[in-house]
Amino acid sequence: MNRRQAPENGHHHRGKFSEGLIDQERVINALNIQSGQIILDAGCGNGYMSKAFAKRVSPSGRVYAFDNDTHFINILKTETHGTNLDAMDVDITQPLPLNQASVDLVYISTVIHGFSSQQLQDFLREAKRFLKSDGILAIVEIEKKETSFGPPMNIRFSPEELQEIVPMEPVSTVQVGKHFYMQVFKNRN
Repeated sequence: MNRRQAPENGHHHRGKFSEGLIDQERVINALNIQSGQIILDAGCGNGYMSKAFAKRVSPSGRVYAFDNDTHFINILKTETHGTNLDAMDVDITQPLPLNQASVDLVYISTVIHGFSSQQLQDFLREAKRFLKSDGILAIVEIEKKETSFGPPMNIRFSPEELQEIVPMEPVSTVQVGKHFYMQVFKNRN
């Protein structure tokens, strides 16, 4: 994976979310979200998927919404205070405040293309640590073809490239919007 380098000034998403571009119901149905599950929305942005997950897991479940954008995390904390959604200002490329084998699903949407190779490996190692055996990692990315939006082509991933680098079992690739796919992996300990 030597081709991947951190973008010179970083690849920032502030104010640019996939909300409205990704079919939330298709994501939720493809991931078979159930009452009582524990979910991490890593790099949650404004938290639109975190809120959808929180409704689906019901009060018996829990959703962790992690992002390092303090502005949006503070808004999300205010909107979801007292619910089953915990929003935290966290750098998801660093060790995360989650117990080993404690999470059923890690969802990360349109984020990893901005990681350096080392950040990606650190994130994947952490995800493997806190995912339960048979837990799911779902990565949403923009297709690796010319689009009128999105990151430069050289930092995009195809599903096949993800399957080569993610140390988990590939389960499915699901189209979740025009130009968006979700690659689903199962954790095998």
